[in-house]
Amino acid sequence: MQDIYIIHENEEWLIPLKKAFSDRNIDAKEWFLNEGQVDLNAEPPAGVFYNRMSASSHTRGNRFAPELTRATINWLELHNRKVFNGSRAIYYEVDKFSQYCALQQNGILTPKTVAVIGKSPLVAAAKEFAQLPFIIKPNRGGKGLGVKLIRSIAELENFLSSSEYEEPLDGTWLIQEYIQSEQSYITRAEFVGGKFLYTVKVNTESGFELCPADVCDISDAFCPTTKQTSKFEIIHHYDAHPLIAQLELFLENTKIDIAGIEFIENQQGELLVYDINTNTNYNSAAEKKAKRAITAMESIAELLISSAT
Repeated sequence: MQDIYIIHENEEWLIPLKKAFSDRNIDAKEWFLNEGQVDLNAEPPAGVFYNRMSASSHTRGNRFAPELTRATINWLELHNRKVFNGSRAIYYEVDKFSQYCALQQNGILTPKTVAVIGKSPLVAAAKEFAQLPFIIKPNRGGKGLGVKLIRSIAELENFLSSSEYEEPLDGTWLIQEYIQSEQSYITRAEFVGGKFLYTVKVNTESGFELCPADVCDISDAFCPTTKQTSKFEIIHHYDAHPLIAQLELFLENTKIDIAGIEFIENQQGELLVYDINTNTNYNSAAEKKAKRAITAMESIAELLISSAT
């Protein structure tokens, strides 16, 4: 059996995957890529590689980890190593606008979106957008960070001149249509090996930070309301929806192996995809409540073990 390597920059997010390997008596190796070098002329080790690099790495002090990961993956692919979530995945992970282009090329609906660089052009584009309210968010973000609901041009201008304003990492803001929905949740479809696994309902009442990992989740014990509800719930409303088959084909065409893809239903009943997470996490409480026979992380472990055998 070949060695299995996990490329990442966050130990906490790796805990459930390491347990899945341990339960199967497999010692997966880790490549923690926050700094270092890639020697183009060196031979990489033999093995199977799984990229878990995140667009939100900068929030943990690892600003250039995706850039190092991109160089590393290109090097691995140059030498014909098997990389799950390879160069195409890391490309889309850090560039939401490119996600939307790829989705539309595959016939999948996305919200109306405009990419803008510069404060003045952002205001001008917002005025031309002519649709209130709207969303602004960084082109490279992660975990829903930096997403803001804007209700007026004045509100946007106040934000841009406030101490709260922070330039996006790549300088690019996205102005995006705000989808009016009958429900206060979005849906996230999980795929492993390019195949549909399950869908998760994610409550959005508390905002846009939607990381499902256990270390990102806020326990019900700390909920400030009297109604104690879970933020994440596995559901089956969309299991047979045509969008799922479309997304499987999209992943095949874009060579993405493992992903969590988020969408929302508008008032007309249309499903619009607005985010692809190639570094996907899972909520163990939701999986346990749904009585999953095998967790998503266990599915990933088995996929990697099968490829390495």
